[in-house]
Amino acid sequence: MTKSIAISVCLLALFISFSASAETLQELGKWKKGELLIENYSFEEDLAAWELEDGACCNRGGLYTMEIDKKNPQHGKKSLKIVGHKATGTAWHAKVKQRSVSMEKGETYSVVFWARAEKPRVVRVNFQTQHDPWTNHLNGQPNPDIMLTGPEWEEYDYTFTATADVVRDMWVSLSIAQSDTDFWIDNFRYFEGDPEDDLNRDTPFPVDATEKLATQWGEIKSDRF
Repeated sequence: MTKSIAISVCLLALFISFSASAETLQELGKWKKGELLIENYSFEEDLAAWELEDGACCNRGGLYTMEIDKKNPQHGKKSLKIVGHKATGTAWHAKVKQRSVSMEKGETYSVVFWARAEKPRVVRVNFQTQHDPWTNHLNGQPNPDIMLTGPEWEEYDYTFTATADVVRDMWVSLSIAQSDTDFWIDNFRYFEGDPEDDLNRDTPFPVDATEKLATQWGEIKSDRF
């Protein structure tokens, strides 16, 4: 009898575990295309949901701090300023990141953000499991470097295809320890779809230049005639 009870308990535990896993996977794909999958995207809630990882926490030598800046936001009333005190020359030695992010295998995802910097510098986009074995979800491809061009706000984006089902178990980050140049980010979005699918844009993405010119000429003709 005792053996039967033990087997029953074991089977019940396996069933509960399987049900939980199936339930967790069903959570994937519930969002709409273009819907934000991160929190506090424009830093109006100060530093909520955002973290800074550098040598101070991980003994890598780099030193950075982050703070909310209200002087010149791109969106809303605040932006995030990253202050570089000491670079290591190795990008991943410091990151500004948001944890507990999800994706669905085979789907397209985009990161779109606004940034400016005291002078041109590179940041590296990263999508990674937030614990050992620190899986890179770009299917072995190098993490993309994005050149921030200077002190004026500009919008940057990167799109990739997810290589795994991940439920609240990866981070989206910018690796920053290759430079100690100060920079700012704002209106940082991560969502399923191409950049044009973003549901939180203030204005649409620019259309093809020739199409835009034709539209403008059409409007001029309509106004005149």
